[in-house]
Amino acid sequence: MEIKDKNVLITGGAGFIGSHLADRIIKEKAKNIIIYDNFSTGNKEFIQNKQFKIIEGDILDFNKLNSCMKNIDIVSHHAAELEVFTGIENILHDLKTNIIGTLNVLNASLKNNIKKLVYASSGGVYGQAQFIPETENHPLLPHWPYGVSKLAGEKYCSQYFLLNNLPTISLRYGIVYGPREWYGRVLTIFIKRLLEGKSPVIFGDGKQRRDFVYISDVVEANIMAIKSEKANGMVFNVGGGTSYSIIDLAHILIKQFGNYILNPIFDNPAPGKASSYQPDRRRLPGELQDFILDNSLIHETLGYQPKTSFVEGLKKEIEWITKNPEFWNYKPRV
Repeated sequence: MEIKDKNVLITGGAGFIGSHLADRIIKEKAKNIIIYDNFSTGNKEFIQNKQFKIIEGDILDFNKLNSCMKNIDIVSHHAAELEVFTGIENILHDLKTNIIGTLNVLNASLKNNIKKLVYASSGGVYGQAQFIPETENHPLLPHWPYGVSKLAGEKYCSQYFLLNNLPTISLRYGIVYGPREWYGRVLTIFIKRLLEGKSPVIFGDGKQRRDFVYISDVVEANIMAIKSEKANGMVFNVGGGTSYSIIDLAHILIKQFGNYILNPIFDNPAPGKASSYQPDRRRLPGELQDFILDNSLIHETLGYQPKTSFVEGLKKEIEWITKNPEFWNYKPRV
């Protein structure tokens, strides 16, 4: 369906992906855009002085969520508990936010006759890669509670489409990066250390491969999903089209900073333990060796093709955080 002149609600719309999507939907000339966010991680600076109605609310508050969906046509559901460690250490919180919260979004959408719902899922539903690149038919064996709860959300979206004819589409993201990304994942940790004149710290041998997808490509996939009628009820990977090892990532970033005296540091802490070189960073249990998504289905169905090269995207993220050091709480190197 077309977005022009429609009313759109974005849960988690003040977050990294949600705020970029909101900016893009303005360009599609939506009639009204509602940002629904509890601001636990969302940032009001990402959405201020723009054409949005901002409602501070939690997806666990069904009554408030339901009332905000009156006269809404399109829902983009990006509100979630994203931190893998949080899910491991507080599974009940992860379950409530990502499963019950998603059910609230689905039920409110059903009550308000929503015409399209796009659900933000994750490639984390696959777990350890049995083959690469991972297609949508890859075994679903998530390693972490986060992947379990995201998979549950997908299944409920599919059920609501099949049982209630609610038009839903689920998008399994790779590792989304770019301006406004939150601090805590390997790319952001490497960038922050280099900004502070420190070497990146690599866990293990660094041969783990990751699929990085730039934010504008993810946003474009969302726009395509909203506009498509033939994709209702389907699930799609949204990857960057290429993959890089952690060693590659470290060397690419060192080159971007032009600091050739630095070399990556290798460390091998036990799962769940911190690095001796970087005490504030712990190693994830159940670390994935490869995480590489196959974009064939979304390309064939919606015409999706990632357009931003990895190096180009890195330059944009580095430029953004250099101008906004407060978002990652670091002191620029003197």
